[in-house]
Amino acid sequence: MQKTKIWTPNFFLICVTNFLLFFAFYALLPILPEYLLNNFKAGNTAIGVTLALYAVGALLCRPFAGFLVDSVPRKKLYFITYFVFALMFCGYIFAGTIALIALVRFLHGLSFGIVSTSGNTVAIDILPAERRGEGIGYFGVTTNLAFALGPMFGVFFKEFFGVELLFRTSLGIGIFGLILLTFLKVPLKTPAKKNTGLSLDRFFLTSAIPQFISIIFVGLAYGPVINYMNLYAEEINLQSGTGYFYALIAVGMIASRLITSPYVDKGYLLICVKIGFAILVLTYGAFSFFHTPVVFFGAALFVGIAHGFLCPGYQTMFVNMARHNQRGTASSTYLSGWDLGIGAGVFIGGIIADYSNYATVFFAASIAVLLGFLLFLFVGDSHYKKNKLEGSN
Repeated sequence: MQKTKIWTPNFFLICVTNFLLFFAFYALLPILPEYLLNNFKAGNTAIGVTLALYAVGALLCRPFAGFLVDSVPRKKLYFITYFVFALMFCGYIFAGTIALIALVRFLHGLSFGIVSTSGNTVAIDILPAERRGEGIGYFGVTTNLAFALGPMFGVFFKEFFGVELLFRTSLGIGIFGLILLTFLKVPLKTPAKKNTGLSLDRFFLTSAIPQFISIIFVGLAYGPVINYMNLYAEEINLQSGTGYFYALIAVGMIASRLITSPYVDKGYLLICVKIGFAILVLTYGAFSFFHTPVVFFGAALFVGIAHGFLCPGYQTMFVNMARHNQRGTASSTYLSGWDLGIGAGVFIGGIIADYSNYATVFFAASIAVLLGFLLFLFVGDSHYKKNKLEGSN
């Protein structure tokens, strides 16, 4: 029997626009802490708060994002929020105080919360149901590729051309993605019935609470990794090559996603998640105790491999516990867990670094992942098996 095609022109286009969105954002990630430190003389706690406001903004609107995605035309919502997200790059160009940068971060997070939820849901709508887990994995590769190239591009671009031009370049990339988005065709889905009234499950996937809590712990560890790596490299006297750290994370993610994505739809979803958790616990532990270049870059590769195992399975779990008209809610609940974890991780990491150092931050990250793993093993696994909808893996 011939497999249903995944790589249609529409799926390819949604992947490209998603890549451009995340590339523009990730290009700024490694330079913002240093930019705040050098331009505004901000301390670690102030930097942590400013960076965390992005996740706070995203988190606050996630539940409403799921409701909107399930209630209004998805392409229109994706286009409008993509436009607002791209426009927010102007804020970095004109903000002259750390307070304004903090406001821009918060507003950028608000728009990201909706655009990422709608983009994920549009991709799910485009994919054939029988290959959804595999397709979600491939769609996630575009984010990983942006994570590989964006920070490395940002570090090297800033060294040669300066941070101001980097802000303008991210704005231009966002506008280009917006232009491409006009050519996307999205299948019409039946919206949620308007006479059902408002209830909690219109905003939050209540059937996935254990999964939501355990993904928060993963985000707690991941937040410091993607935001404080340049400062940690300085702490351990690693003077160059930190841009490659992000590339190695993404290489690991892409390789493991491409290998594991087909297996998510073949009944190995829970096994993939458990393998991802186990690798993360060991990697963060090694990263916090051994401060050498080999461990530094090796950890990056294994963090990527672990997330490549864990993320496609996790997102598929949320989708498999939701009705078709709750896909937006499922995506927003999954991403809300990430946002909450990442935001808390960045904020707490800044405080820990102020009182100790970044090695202690990553030791705390390993403890957070271990707690998430234990919660999944003893609660999340069996809970998913009981609550997945008929026909799901």
